[in-house]
Amino acid sequence: MTYPVKMSVTLRPIDDPEIHVGVNDDVTRMKLYDTTTIDFEFESDTTCELTVELVNKTAQEAVVVESVTFFGIEDPKFAWAGIYMPVYPEPWATEQQDQGVVLKQHLSPHTYLGWNGKWTLTFSVPIFTWIHKVQNLGWIYD
Repeated sequence: MTYPVKMSVTLRPIDDPEIHVGVNDDVTRMKLYDTTTIDFEFESDTTCELTVELVNKTAQEAVVVESVTFFGIEDPKFAWAGIYMPVYPEPWATEQQDQGVVLKQHLSPHTYLGWNGKWTLTFSVPIFTWIHKVQNLGWIYD
């Protein structure tokens, strides 16, 4: 059975970052100049992944996942449920490791993408069951 999904992600750029953003394999490449809300509407019968990937970073570029909404329902917990997998720059990463610093491969909760890397929000359908669990609303009848 397929379920409808209507969602939006709002992204705030720092400088003018280049990103890839999309759901599952439907990804768009774009440059962010202003805070932008991107809407998605689709049907799914399986777990989905919203991804925001910072690429080709230069200087101070970064992107912040400001919010994620489903069917107009917004909760900071939705964005905080994402996992950021940074690609640490060299030679900085090697220098850190040489000093005994363990660089985490997955950062969560994390909505600030300051290095190249991918932020992924994995959610299941029906979306209202997933929302219920993320908002910790208690027992749900299956």
